[in-house]
Amino acid sequence: MNLAEALLAADAGKVTGKATKDFEVKRLSDILGEKFLLHLCQIPSRRVREIQDGAVKFDENNKPIGVDTYKLQIMLLVDGITNKDFDNVDVLKHYGAGTRKDLFEKLFNAGEIADISEQITELCGFGGNKQKKIIEEIKN
Repeated sequence: MNLAEALLAADAGKVTGKATKDFEVKRLSDILGEKFLLHLCQIPSRRVREIQDGAVKFDENNKPIGVDTYKLQIMLLVDGITNKDFDNVDVLKHYGAGTRKDLFEKLFNAGEIADISEQITELCGFGGNKQKKIIEEIKN
């Protein structure tokens, strides 16, 4: 069977579907007394690239000088976490947050942000040392 035949024989929905997974934030599970599960999903390739481009830092001559890792990670969370609870106006108000980004910055500590963003990058197809790979790709 050639590649075209294999693609035609496959379920297009399965081939093009977004990868998903649940991820537990243990610290928040312990505090709340119940599982704090995040529903994570693959971010479309074009959007990943936009997030990467938006995390590039420039000098005064508009030359790229590095990557704002925190900005990269938090924006991956904004797009990769699908729980609608984080858009709930009452939840946002309760935590003094205007957006889900603001809420994530208040809810998650630095290690959790890094861990969650790593899980999302895995869903997006980045293998081993995902964050480092993305950062290196942005630098180049």
